[in-house]
Amino acid sequence: MEDQRKPAEAPKGGERKDETALGASNAIGRRLKAYYEDVASEPVPDRFLSLLDALDAAEKGGSKSGMGD
Repeated sequence: MEDQRKPAEAPKGGERKDETALGASNAIGRRLKAYYEDVASEPVPDRFLSLLDALDAAEKGGSKSGMGD
């Protein structure tokens, strides 16, 4: 009966586990962000640019491009 903690008080060991879990999540997040930044900074392939131009032209002209019909 010497341990009379309040029910809402968490033991110190539980706090360390949460910090460790957050540290792992932060490390994963940093790696994913770095990977995404590498991919996002790559140039858009010419084929995609020409497809986007064709789509813009089709939308402005109101005509169908014949793709997917």
